[in-house]
This record gives sequence, structure tokens and C-alpha cells, in this order.
Amino acid sequence: MRTSASRIIIVLIVALAAVGGIAYWLSLPQPVDETSLRIYSDPMTENLLLAIESGNYTDFSRDFDNSMKNALNLAAFQQLKSQFESKIGHYVPASKTFIKGERTGEFIIAYYRANYTIEPAGVTVKVVFTSGNGPAKITGLWFSSPKLAS
Repeated sequence: MRTSASRIIIVLIVALAAVGGIAYWLSLPQPVDETSLRIYSDPMTENLLLAIESGNYTDFSRDFDNSMKNALNLAAFQQLKSQFESKIGHYVPASKTFIKGERTGEFIIAYYRANYTIEPAGVTVKVVFTSGNGPAKITGLWFSSPKLAS
């Protein structure tokens, strides 16, 4: 009996380790077809940057999914615009450059470097897209730079 129980326990441990390993692997960034990603991420990201600059929340949020619209409402947008103007200046139109794309689970992430008038290091823009059925929607957005961090 002990031998059977020991074998079952060993099989369970191996199975759990395999499932854990698969789950860990799926959580790691995976390669993505960057050419296909850029077909929608380039114009959507440029739209975001220009809409912040112009203060147009309707344009800014037009490609958001519902959770993103709820999370980044008009008041948060106005605060973001104010923070950008005081810390990094104004976006230099069409200055963004694509850095890389990756897939993490069900999300596709595009990274860009954008130039702003008083941020010599540039601003890293991370835009997260849903990758389900239908057109891509923005579900996450982060900006980072030395001046934004201060």
C-alpha cells in the first residue's frame, strides 16, 4: 500500500510542478509579430499622444476598452495632461519610435520612446492591447521617464 501511495504522491508532485512550470512560462513575455502589431499600435499610440497634447479626452479614450474608460476618466486625463505639461513639456508630434512588442498571456504590449520638449531622456510609453476577437482595444497605458518619476 505504501508503495502505491508513494507513487501517487510522486505523480501528483510531478504533475503540479509541470502545471506550475507551464503557468510560469505563459506569464513570461512571448514574441509577437511586430509588423502586425504596429498596424494598429502605431496609429493608436500617436492618437493617444496627440490627444493628451490637445486636451481632447474623446480622442484620447476612443480606442479604450470599457475597463480602461472607467479607470482613466476625464478627471484623471486632465490631471495627466497637467502633470505632463509641468514635468516633461509638450509632445513632439510624430517623434515616437517603436522599441519592441511582446505578448503576455492574453495581452499584447507595444513599447515606444516619445520625445517631449523638456525631457531630454525621452518618455517610454507602454500600451497594452487586448488580443481577443474583434478589433484591438487599449486596456493599459503607462508612461515613464526620469522627470515623471521625480
